[in-house]
Amino acid sequence: MMLLVHGIPVILGFVMSFYEFPSLRYTDWFRPETFVGLDHFMKVFQKNTIYGAQFWNSLKVTILYTVGSVIGTYVLGLVTALTLDKQFRGKLVARTVILIPYVTPVVVTLLTWRMMFRSDTGVINALLRQAGLIEGSLFWLLGPNSLYAIIIANVWRNFPYAAIMLYAGLQSVPEQLYEAAEIDGAGRWGKLRYVTLPQLKPVSAVILLLLILWTFINFPVPYILLGGSPSESGNVLMLLIYSFGFKQSAYGIGSALSAMLFLFSMTIAYVYYKRVVASSYDGGAV
Repeated sequence: MMLLVHGIPVILGFVMSFYEFPSLRYTDWFRPETFVGLDHFMKVFQKNTIYGAQFWNSLKVTILYTVGSVIGTYVLGLVTALTLDKQFRGKLVARTVILIPYVTPVVVTLLTWRMMFRSDTGVINALLRQAGLIEGSLFWLLGPNSLYAIIIANVWRNFPYAAIMLYAGLQSVPEQLYEAAEIDGAGRWGKLRYVTLPQLKPVSAVILLLLILWTFINFPVPYILLGGSPSESGNVLMLLIYSFGFKQSAYGIGSALSAMLFLFSMTIAYVYYKRVVASSYDGGAV
């Protein structure tokens, strides 16, 4: 089943990246005269081609989207985990409530965000106007603000995962370390810097690597919010691949981009395995 669902499509995608497709008829595919070798990859990497210009812009947008989403998700998750680690009334309810963005179906969540981001009737613009931060209406799903829109929605979607993982990590921090730090004169920030964050390093490494991988290849968030024809500021690589492969019928170019994205993702996965998983079996040595 894994071979049928994942293996064969991946292999076929790599093969398609070396061919040109003159028509949509299957009988025209993979003819000897349609083999172009590395031509699609060369077009993508050359900035003076239409494909290359779009690729480099999408790569920059994807990196910004990934960095913003990962930092926002981790920071918000860490703040939430530190809050949950304290004793207060309703703690069990709070732990349940923060899971709502993560367990709610992704389409429902993103369609709700899309309505909230509307320039005319969206609640976000209404709140900003009431706070006196803006006078008119901002276009969140068009223009330069589209990048901020997908980052905000992605952070909201994934921060509960980071929060629960970090909260679980906090439960394993020995209380004696905090007591020793307090005896040494460490305050709240000193305990966070010299005790909490170092003790959370293994968990944080797993969270950050997974968030980077998930965000870089994320398709639902930008597609549902921005559609298949986004502004340049929101045109991440996954949307560019979708546009080439399914809207412009440039299957060879789309396959070449998919192959490069696959190799990058597998590299990240390999680094994650070697740096985190494999090191746990040899006593922590890297």
